Amino acid sequence: MVIANLKSKIQNRIGLLLNNPHNPTGQLFAKESILAHLDQFELVVVDEAFMDFLPPDQQQSVIDQVQDYPNLVVVRSLTKFYSLPGLRLGYAIAHPDRLKRWQQWRDPWTVNALAAAVGEVVVQDTPFQQQTWNWLANARPILFAGLNNLPGLYPNMGAANFLLVKSDYSVLPLQTELLKRHQILIRDCMSFSELGDRYFRVAIRTHDENQRLLHGLVDILKTWIVDSG
Repeated sequence: MVIANLKSKIQNRIGLLLNNPHNPTGQLFAKESILAHLDQFELVVVDEAFMDFLPPDQQQSVIDQVQDYPNLVVVRSLTKFYSLPGLRLGYAIAHPDRLKRWQQWRDPWTVNALAAAVGEVVVQDTPFQQQTWNWLANARPILFAGLNNLPGLYPNMGAANFLLVKSDYSVLPLQTELLKRHQILIRDCMSFSELGDRYFRVAIRTHDENQRLLHGLVDILKTWIVDSG
């Protein structure tokens, strides 16, 4: 549905930019649904920053199609899956002809030496990768169920390391109270114009941290329900 909405808004069909899994919904698009649009746009850029959070047999990457589609570019990030936000390390995969043109335009040093050294190491850390996949497969449904049991909150099950939650209440006061009472900050979705102040996004963390979030939400929502009653 997200792809269809994007398509309907682009009149000249020059380019299509989407992320898979999608941010902020966490929806995972089937590979075939993306490939169906490659003949309709001059350039298709697929941001797969959160794809690493899925085990290889569940991923829907289109990386293996760049050789056949010169108009396809896939961008990946190492900072999210490997928890390296300060390094700002990522990469693009595209047809060789497009990469040769980019080589003529880009800065001569786009990645610092520390980031390059760390990136080379982390991608070989297979135990960490498997540990992350095992953790997320267990933690995500537990947090989803906990949020789904709270009055007025409707989480959306996604494929990434976060959950989008629809709220019957304005998120801004909820965000303020949660930070003030429990020192927990949830991300509002005000920057997403189609969502507004009735949605927020939460990261899936350790079991104890997820339970702390749920307890904080219970504390605040219980107070609001009593006051409104």
